[in-house]
Amino acid sequence: MTPWNSGSRGCLAGAGRGVAAAVAAVLAALICAAGCQPPSPPGPAEGPDRPQRLPTATIRVGDTPLVVEVAREESERQMGMMFRRSLGPDEAMLFVFERDANLAFWMRNTYVDLDLAYVAADGTIVQVERMKTLVPDGVYSREPARFVLEAPAGWFERHGVAVGTKIAIPPEVAGADGGDGP
Repeated sequence: MTPWNSGSRGCLAGAGRGVAAAVAAVLAALICAAGCQPPSPPGPAEGPDRPQRLPTATIRVGDTPLVVEVAREESERQMGMMFRRSLGPDEAMLFVFERDANLAFWMRNTYVDLDLAYVAADGTIVQVERMKTLVPDGVYSREPARFVLEAPAGWFERHGVAVGTKIAIPPEVAGADGGDGP
């Protein structure tokens, strides 16, 4: 048996321990310089899967004013409320389309249940749906719609919103032609 400190093998082994100790000391110093706290995991506002935040506007849903984020562009409408892990009690989004169309919405990467209303160009709600977290199946409008309103699950019930409820959307929000004028 050969002791660890004899011969060239022993010298390299001893040097390796010294280098390892020096690296460990440098890492410990760097961690302490950073406040001796381990790095925190990325929050929802970091990385490629962060929720979007859009400009807001105030609409009226029946008699209730509601501040909504407005999704006008195709990329904004496609992202919608994806990646949100929670919503405030009155946090909502209005999707604005250029023309009436049969639409479909799904809950891919959406971590909160939502109320969804398909809204005609004149501002009348034509269909109401409860959207369940992460359900990949599309929910299709039964008739053409110009707008879609999403709010936290239960918001519609708490505010008496149903098929036939009128939504007042300011012309600058509704679009340049304003549709049939909600």
